[in-house]
Amino acid sequence: MIYHSGIFYPDNEEKLRALVTVTEKGDSHKAFILPHMHLDYIANLYRKAFASIDDGKRIVAILPIHREVLVKDEGKIIFSPASREEETLLGKVKVKSLCEDDAAPYEEEEYSQELLYPFVAANTPSSEICPIFTKIRNSENVKKLTAFLRTLDDGNTVFILSSNMTGKLPEENVTEERDKAIGLLERGENALDMWQKGHIGICALPQIMALSRLGSGKWHLMGVSEKETRAGHAALYMD
Repeated sequence: MIYHSGIFYPDNEEKLRALVTVTEKGDSHKAFILPHMHLDYIANLYRKAFASIDDGKRIVAILPIHREVLVKDEGKIIFSPASREEETLLGKVKVKSLCEDDAAPYEEEEYSQELLYPFVAANTPSSEICPIFTKIRNSENVKKLTAFLRTLDDGNTVFILSSNMTGKLPEENVTEERDKAIGLLERGENALDMWQKGHIGICALPQIMALSRLGSGKWHLMGVSEKETRAGHAALYMD
């Protein structure tokens, strides 16, 4: 189902295609962190990432759940949408399920999955996108997610993790807190304790810690949002 067209990204085919189409190829990377906000302000960052993804590669999208999980899902940390083909403005996108726990209740609220659809349709139409919605709170959850991701790391998979560098902040604090978060990721610090104590607001920090264990652990800045709206947004890659 398409829920967020016209809200977080354009519902005009011509405008959307111009926003998402990659014109030059870049170097390949193992994993990316991409922000979630209105696509107008971050499309350049997504284009940089997709310039590095070959058509046909499997794309595993790690998506944080921002609300509490449903009562029936308590104790679970990974949810996957049903396998299907999505009809988008720019063509069909192949969605592949990776586990039995159903993500359908979270797809309507979490728009980060849909931000990827037009980039896949326009640039990697032969690729499968495998979204996993995650609710990670502690080091044990991080270990479980790391183990799950390792089963997917087959040499033909690229990982995209949706995360903002801060939560909502007063505008005068956004840049400083965003850059503080970027610095932590660039240095490869284990900031889980800081996150649990509320000293850093990266919205998917535990998921980043899990994904970091599949590579060098150090992230490299690709760029920041063209406009900040009460939160900090940046894109990074890891090899």
